[in-house]
Amino acid sequence: MTRKFITATASLLALSALSGCGSSGVFDRERPDEFAVGRAAPLAVPADLSTLPAPQPGAARPQEGDSKQAVLDAMFGAPKQ
Repeated sequence: MTRKFITATASLLALSALSGCGSSGVFDRERPDEFAVGRAAPLAVPADLSTLPAPQPGAARPQEGDSKQAVLDAMFGAPKQ
C-alpha cells in the first residue's frame, strides 16, 4: 500500500514538474523585432535662431524623412542630382 502511494505521489510530482515544459510559455510569445526600430533624427540647435526660416503651415517637417531611403543612402550613397 505504501509502495503504491509513493509511486503515485512521485508520478504526480513528476507530471506537475514537467507541466511547466509545455509549448505555451515564455518561449512562444511574440517578441518585437529589434531591427525594425527606427531612430529619430538628432536635435540640432543653430547658433543664431534668427537665421531659421519662417514656418509654413502644412509643410513637411525637414528633419523627418523616409527611413528606408535614409538606409539606402547610407549604404550606397545618395543619388547624384
